[in-house]
Amino acid sequence: MRPAAAADLPRLVELEAAGFAEPWSPEMLAAELAHPCSVVLVAGGDRAPSGYACFRLGAGEAELLRVAVAPEARGRGIARRLIAAGFERLRAAGLASCFLEVRPANVSALAVYHALGFEPRGHRRAYYRDGSDALVLQRDL
Repeated sequence: MRPAAAADLPRLVELEAAGFAEPWSPEMLAAELAHPCSVVLVAGGDRAPSGYACFRLGAGEAELLRVAVAPEARGRGIARRLIAAGFERLRAAGLASCFLEVRPANVSALAVYHALGFEPRGHRRAYYRDGSDALVLQRDL
């Protein structure tokens, strides 16, 4: 796990397209890479990243905004390791908790989040563009 660099942007765009029905644009990803309150990590060392996680920091807490793993690399614990590495950085920055939103139907993501200690904290109706609700999960760091 390492911090993402501007040179990773093309691969992050690919991971977004493979991982989300509504992927972030290259401009949105570039803005996160440059944002001073973002932590963007990639899995893959010197190779093309096989996954990435994006956290946003603020007001003593963080939000896990995105996690994407290449289809051919799924099921190997990459998402869990990315999130755990993010937790280390968040704790080092003095943050107390991390939140996220997830679709209730995203069973695989929910399994990862629950295994990492996230717990239900709320529900957002019609959160996603398609009108789907979101579950709000939180984990103390």
